[in-house]
Amino acid sequence: MSRFLETFPSADQEHRVGPDDLQGHQPQLGPIQIFVAGEPRWGRTSGSTAGQAGTEGNSRDAVLAAYRALGTRLFETAHGHFSIAIVDRTTERVLLGVDRSGVGALAWTKTPGGLLVFGTSPEDVARHPAVAAGLSRQALFDYLYFHMVPSPGTVYTGVAKLRPAHFLLQERGRVTVQHYWRPRFSTQADATPAVLQENLRSALRDSVARAAGSARKEGTRVGAFLSGGLDSSSILGMLAQAEPGPARSFSVGFAAEEYNELGFARLAAQRFKADSVELEVTPSGVTSAIPALAAAFDEPFGNSSAVPTYWCAKTARERGVTHLLAGDGGDELFGGNKHYSRQGVFELYSRLPGLVRTMLCEGLLLRALPESAPFPLGKLRSYIDQARIPLPQRLKSWDFMFRTPAARVWDPDFLATIRPGHPDDTMTTVYEEPETGEFLDRLLYFDWQFVLADNDLRKVNTACTLAGVGVSYPMLDADVVDFSLRLPPGFKVKGQLLRPFFKNAMRGFLPDEILDKEKQGFGLPFGLWLKTDPGLRELVLDSFAALKRRHIVRPDFLDDVMREHQDGHASYYGYVIYDLVMLEQWLTAHQGSIR
Repeated sequence: MSRFLETFPSADQEHRVGPDDLQGHQPQLGPIQIFVAGEPRWGRTSGSTAGQAGTEGNSRDAVLAAYRALGTRLFETAHGHFSIAIVDRTTERVLLGVDRSGVGALAWTKTPGGLLVFGTSPEDVARHPAVAAGLSRQALFDYLYFHMVPSPGTVYTGVAKLRPAHFLLQERGRVTVQHYWRPRFSTQADATPAVLQENLRSALRDSVARAAGSARKEGTRVGAFLSGGLDSSSILGMLAQAEPGPARSFSVGFAAEEYNELGFARLAAQRFKADSVELEVTPSGVTSAIPALAAAFDEPFGNSSAVPTYWCAKTARERGVTHLLAGDGGDELFGGNKHYSRQGVFELYSRLPGLVRTMLCEGLLLRALPESAPFPLGKLRSYIDQARIPLPQRLKSWDFMFRTPAARVWDPDFLATIRPGHPDDTMTTVYEEPETGEFLDRLLYFDWQFVLADNDLRKVNTACTLAGVGVSYPMLDADVVDFSLRLPPGFKVKGQLLRPFFKNAMRGFLPDEILDKEKQGFGLPFGLWLKTDPGLRELVLDSFAALKRRHIVRPDFLDDVMREHQDGHASYYGYVIYDLVMLEQWLTAHQGSIR
């Protein structure tokens, strides 16, 4: 997506960023100014009429028409992925909004002098000459817990991000931020499974065709990310039906068997007769990509799969493909993440009578079972310990930072300035928002922000921008999202079976090997390679040496983590080390933005 930065009242022209970056979406001249990144639309979607505004012309004209017809309620019926800012000088009103899934991004702040500064990048907002934003210590603390800075926070003091499906309204100088859409999850199916399966295939087919067609209108060549998983394979198959010639696919693999899914990617490419390109990412590729990615992200970002995503997009660009379709969102819509079934097992514990839990399980059993109890008694104790932790905190109970005392990690002076309970509060706020009694629906909604909007979408958007490639997310099309809400929880997770409905809908379309394989995920063997690759180890040690001088984390903690990585579980500690390296690399690359 393109970028913009603006203020209200307007700042000097020399301090504005936007018109040269809007790529055709120029601000409307006159009393109403429109700033747009992405492609919002208003019109008929399956099962609903989304407002009266037309969709002809470019995005700016569509936004202007929608605003004139719907006023401040225009976001309620907006579809597509977008960041929108409207400055109405006739009413002294400013309206900002991002799409329901959070593909688009907006950040903002209000200065002591009353200036509203807003733009698509929190770093751009923080660097505005009227903004006195420093580095948020709380955000750095939160980053190591979440591997990113969750919305609405940013790494800059006083600067906030809009969460997915939220809008900001300033009228008469007063700012309010609220949601314009919340999902309504169904508890019962409204049609037979066969009809619903055809509905899904149709919605996904239309979504892929719409995304590919929109990209082609801009004169770009379209391809697809292909990991070999359920979602990317489905997107490729639908793209093959929409393309006049062979669909193009791009896949990455690693010389580490437990991380490599190229075999499944080949099955999908062969099934759909794709023009497929494969790339093997090496340790040297990781070493060279890390500084570039740290500079590209506008906040610290610790998801290591950004590295293979970047190399995949860069390879596509080198082959002349300038727009990629990504499969992100399918797991969070249709129940594909492993923790959904795992948490279902723990939820069984909460259904036991309270007296049984407190007296038998948490009383007699826990006292009788030491933490070192052999299998299966040790497993039983672990289960009870886990089940006693409420959601959503239980989701993070195995994460290194949640299991490690803060005093062991952080510099004492740094720790004295932050709220250690803030990550828990942030999770609880989101988890409790949906109007549903089903824990699975709450988990899905939770992941829409923490896994999708704040993590995977930020990762793919930034990696593709760095590579010079546009990206679309057909799984997050409004019709597909709305369809997923029609499915009851049992269609998404059934016992330990993930995504049963989606897999049945794609049976016969995708290879059985892809449908029946265990979910693997899109990871990077960073921790494994760190043990053996000198270049990667040098990058880590140099980063740690610099980080020790910043008085953020304890120097002895960094030494301990390196030692535990060498002696213990390389992959587990590799995640922690990657986060710390990216923190230092980001601080180095963005020191000009830090005041």
